[in-house]
Amino acid sequence: MNKKWISRISLSIVAALGISCTLGEFADAKAIQPHEQKTPSESFTKNDPELYKGALDLGLTDNDIFKIDSLFDKEDKATVHNPILVVIGIITGMTAIVGSGYAAGRYIANQLYKRKQLTKSTYKKHRWGFRAALLPVIGIAATFGFDDYYMDI
Repeated sequence: MNKKWISRISLSIVAALGISCTLGEFADAKAIQPHEQKTPSESFTKNDPELYKGALDLGLTDNDIFKIDSLFDKEDKATVHNPILVVIGIITGMTAIVGSGYAAGRYIANQLYKRKQLTKSTYKKHRWGFRAALLPVIGIAATFGFDDYYMDI
């Protein structure tokens, strides 16, 4: 398997995870429990006379006002239906990020070498200085990729 297929598979796993969590949210939102329903008299808007008058002026009925209030009152409950997929998605995403950083570091080193800006012998003599300079600029993963290229790893 080459890197292109690994990244495609990891992206599809992350997409599947996102879709499954989103579909689970919709399923939970449709399954309203009877004990959680409020009556129209408990509506926030109906308890505030000025807000209620403004809603009536807009042409809303009592049922419309209650529906809007109940949508605002719902708690946002994010549910995870398969925690293993979440863990796999997180690991895959982190792997993709670190892998792309590593590849970027190797690419930078390759371009410097091809353009004869930095030789391997010069890098090996002053590698700690290069590592210290590159780390805050391009990050840990890219610095490892850069170092591996020049150290022939």
